[in-house]
Amino acid sequence: MSKSVFDQVARDYERIHDRSLPPGVHSADFIHQRAAGVGRWISERYAGNEFCYLDFGCGNGRMLKSLLGFSSLRHLAENGRLRLYGFDTSVESINEARDLAGDDPVCLVSDWKELPADLRFDFVISCHVFHHIPPIDRAATAQTLRDRMKPASRLVIWEHNPFNPVTRLLVKMCPFDGDARLLTLNRTNALFRASDFRPIQHAYVNLLPPRWLRFKVLAGIEEKLFGLPVGAQYWAMFERHE
Repeated sequence: MSKSVFDQVARDYERIHDRSLPPGVHSADFIHQRAAGVGRWISERYAGNEFCYLDFGCGNGRMLKSLLGFSSLRHLAENGRLRLYGFDTSVESINEARDLAGDDPVCLVSDWKELPADLRFDFVISCHVFHHIPPIDRAATAQTLRDRMKPASRLVIWEHNPFNPVTRLLVKMCPFDGDARLLTLNRTNALFRASDFRPIQHAYVNLLPPRWLRFKVLAGIEEKLFGLPVGAQYWAMFERHE
């Protein structure tokens, strides 16, 4: 990942990102969309025991902050039953995340070795991270995640869809995507299968901007197209083999 670029944009990430998006489309909308999905997935998986969650490549911590906007998750976190972690190689991004988090029950680190050696995660998400990792290093990164996850735990990779021409144009215009090498869903599946993960489900999303999906008719249209590679992004969920 290009650490120096994200250190430079950490303080103004959303403002800079917004400038590379179409009019009326905002970075915050995507964060809230992903947080809503994560909140639902955590709720589905939570079984009453301590639940450890990792945002791998958390940037300035906006999605973790969004997660704590859900009262049920905040209650679990404040009572120690949901343990929230964020990791990013950008030191400045983690500094911004800590400022944003304040007294929130979140652990944020920029050095992987700062995580407790015996810590294993129930759920990991990585949003728009792997296209910044050099292809030669992706398998090792996937294995690193696997080694930190519990048996039968879940991993979600959220990435840009290279089959969408608008996505390719926006990535080209984005000032911190100069090193981006986009991954197709097939390539993502192959990468994680090789690291002992089992693909469970996926969806192509954001054919329409997230804000438009407040309208049931438009949300219904997008949902019917989840299986087709037309959305601007996709997410893929995996299970770590036992």
